[in-house]
Formats: sequence, structure tokens, C-alpha cells
Amino acid sequence: MKVLFIGGTGILSTDIVKLCIKRGHEVYIINRGNNNKNLGKSVKFIIVDINKSEEVKEKVKGIYFDVVIDFLSYTETQLKSKLQIFNNNCKQYIFISSATVYRKTKKGEKITEETEANNFDWDYSLDKIKCENELKENYKRNGQNYTIIRPYVTYSERRIPYAIISSKNWTLANRILNNKPIVLWDAGKATCTLTQTKDFAVGIVGVFLKEKAYGQAFHITSDYTLTWKEATEYIEEALGTKANIAEIPSDYIIEIMPEYKGVLKSDKGIDREFDNSKIKSIVPEFNAQIKFQDGIKETIKFYNENPSKQIIDYLWDGRIDRLIKKYYIRNKIIYNKRILTIKAYKEKLTFRNKVQYYIGKNIVLYKMISIIRKWV
Repeated sequence: MKVLFIGGTGILSTDIVKLCIKRGHEVYIINRGNNNKNLGKSVKFIIVDINKSEEVKEKVKGIYFDVVIDFLSYTETQLKSKLQIFNNNCKQYIFISSATVYRKTKKGEKITEETEANNFDWDYSLDKIKCENELKENYKRNGQNYTIIRPYVTYSERRIPYAIISSKNWTLANRILNNKPIVLWDAGKATCTLTQTKDFAVGIVGVFLKEKAYGQAFHITSDYTLTWKEATEYIEEALGTKANIAEIPSDYIIEIMPEYKGVLKSDKGIDREFDNSKIKSIVPEFNAQIKFQDGIKETIKFYNENPSKQIIDYLWDGRIDRLIKKYYIRNKIIYNKRILTIKAYKEKLTFRNKVQYYIGKNIVLYKMISIIRKWV
């Protein structure tokens, strides 16, 4: 089976690529060629910018794929561009959507694929909904078979799942190890479903060329649920130390760091539990067996065995110290002032690290740098 990954080296896609190779599929990956190490010699890389449609068409000319998996369409325009290339050039087009498209649910209410996909409060979710609708319309126009996959919060050996976290994931772990406070929103009461990407891979590979999956949407998540407070405790356990927790309401976090509004109001700040009956009816071998308390230990083990991956985002860290300090002062909470300064780090910071930290810590400097970046 010829399988093309649009993307393929990200957190979610890497374990799917590995499973495809293990099952003997002929794997192609379209990307810019920046992160193509460690995926095996059997993978065929198509090095091109996916946004340059004419170049992509030339690169894939004469190749017919059984399955195309699209990890990189976040807007309707991006999806339309890719469909113009791959319409009738594959048997099945699999679009990676998001389980954040579902309406807000109450604690204990399990989400099925019949739950309304009408979460319009976050641009990310809204754009994914528009993409799903475009796939349906494209089928009517061109007859291209499609399957929609809706992952929720996933993690892997390279990702620590959390809401108030830098894209450089080890930054959160580093705060815990340095006894710097980490932010737990709304006391961590929201229910979450955390899925290891190895489990997720079994579900998505299982729908390849399944006719019953054509024109259908599936979420693929773990059956295990826990609160974010419990998830935080498992992260502590994996690191072997207790975290210094700063419990801060979502509304205050958003006031200081508005970029977290969507994440908290439409994602990790609301209750999410899922019924996986539909995917299991199509893929009987899917059974998300990895519990978070076990999976997160593998994540921390990976980082400990690969110190070069322990990259710290000191700019973000400075912003978090500013957020926590403002909250403590506003609410007259007594705290050790040293833990919210550069002196709290056990590691030796470079001059660059220190500059980044102070820019993040100082709102005036941060805004100035942000404006300059827009100009450049």
C-alpha cells in the first residue's frame, strides 16, 4: 500500500509513520526536508514546500497513492489547495481535524461522533470545522473519498501534554526541577483524555482503505480519563519531585496572556471524555492501552536519555514568572520572591538566555520586541 504523509515528522505523525513501515507499507513523506532523520531508509521523501502547488504537482506526477494523510491543513484555503493536487490521485484522503470541534460538554458526558461539531468560540476549531465541510462538498463535486480523524490531547516521547506550556516542552519540566511554580488553571478540575501517539497510530492506520470509513469522522482517544490535577501529579511522579503549584483562574491567565484564551475556554479548560465505540467497530485491534502514568514516564525517560533535547524557552519562562508574580501580588499571596527570578535556575544561563528571560519578564521590553518582529 502506498501511503503519503503531508507532514510526517511531527509529534502526532512520527509514530504513525513508524507503524506503517512496520506493517510493510510503502511510505512517502512530503515536507521541506528539515527533520527527516531517524525515520528509516525505506521512507521516500518528496522535498518540496507543500504550499507551492505547481511544484508539488510536478514532484508527485505519475504516482498514485492508496492513502494520503494531511496533517498540515489548518484552514479551508490550505485544504482546498491540497485537494486540487490530490483529487482522484488517491483512493482515500485522510484529514487530521481535531476533537476540539465538538460543543462544550459537562463532566461525565461522553462525546460520540454524533455530538454536535459546533465549537465556534476558537478560530482553530472553527477552521477545522470549515475544513471538514469542504471535504464533504469536495466529495460531491469530485467524488474523492475521505475520512476525518479527530485527535484530542496527544503526547509522545517528545511531548509533555499541558495547557500552560511552551512549545519547547522541557521548559515545564525544568520549572518543576528548579522549584519554580507551574500554573495549574482552575485548580485542575477539568476532565481530560490523554492519548499516547503509539496508541493513536493503531487507530488511524486501521482505517486505511476501509470502505466503511469513507465519508465518516472518527475521534481516536484513550478510554482513560483523569483531571488535569491528576495529570500534573503523574508528571511530578515521573520527574521524581513535587511541583510548586500556582493555582490561577483561567480568566486571570487570559487577562495577562490572551493567547491562551482558546486553549483554556475551548480545549484544556473544559471537560472532555470520549466514547470510542465507532473507531473500535472499524478497527477492532484499536485499544488505547497506555495509561498516562506509564506513558509520561517514557516521555521523561526519553528527555533524560537525550539531554540535547532539553531545550528551555527562557522568554516564555520570564513571561510565566511575570504572570505568577502579578497574581500573587494582586491577591496578597505570600511567596518566596527568589523562585520568580533568574536566580532560581540551577543551570548556568548564557548571556542570550538571560536577555530572553528579562525580555519575557518585562512587559514593556516584550511588547517592543513583538512590534519590531512584526516590522522585520
